[in-house]
Amino acid sequence: MYGWRGRIGLLVPSINTTMETEFWRTAPPGVSVHTARIAGGRHGTPEELRGMESASKQAAKEVAMVEPDVVVYGCTSGSFFEGPEWNRKISEQLSEITGAPAVTTAGAMAACLIGGGYKKVDVVTPYVEVTNERLKQFLKAHGVEVVTLGTFDMLDMFDHAKIEPGEIYRKVREITTPKAEAVFVACTQLRALEVLDRLERDLGKPVYSAVQASAWQAYQAMGVDPGIADCGSLLRNLSEPGVTEARGKDRKPA
Repeated sequence: MYGWRGRIGLLVPSINTTMETEFWRTAPPGVSVHTARIAGGRHGTPEELRGMESASKQAAKEVAMVEPDVVVYGCTSGSFFEGPEWNRKISEQLSEITGAPAVTTAGAMAACLIGGGYKKVDVVTPYVEVTNERLKQFLKAHGVEVVTLGTFDMLDMFDHAKIEPGEIYRKVREITTPKAEAVFVACTQLRALEVLDRLERDLGKPVYSAVQASAWQAYQAMGVDPGIADCGSLLRNLSEPGVTEARGKDRKPA
């Protein structure tokens, strides 16, 4: 059977065309990724983001059939929009449904920044203003200040995938400030994984992405080191940035 080291149940928004491909790129031998889609719209409105919480329960029931070792809620804004308690609720619900530790992208974002000791960060997103403000509030609640936020300001979440890696690279370079200790590229629909190494070399500081952080926390929850050399420092240095916030009754310490 595939997944002899571990199986990941990945829940992605129905319009997401990026996360599955990037997640598989990080998967080491013996780890399999099994996806279910969260029904929802494509415009990222507050109503649609809130609706994903309910829709994710059905997706979790479907992916639970493969008996995953960890389940990942793969939407950044869908997990941070209503704050830390909302994010925790999603994680606990998915863990209860699947019987596995549950990782959310927003939780992974906070965990990798906190674990690395970064209190001031620059952020790049594709989001509109209301969503960006919720992101700032979520990180502030975890003790992380957003110094500068650069956005592509796009409401249509399907179109987020059309932003090229080179555009993401340039946006990060454009907004990054010396005051920030790290950079985070939010949204699992942004194709950022392939430019993280280049950005870290050029900026001389950690640059993390939503998909990368989700994978990092999932592998920690599974106790698997992917040994990935070309997807940024977070996955190269898996054991360094502290403990995760993955939840679930069967979770073992990383």
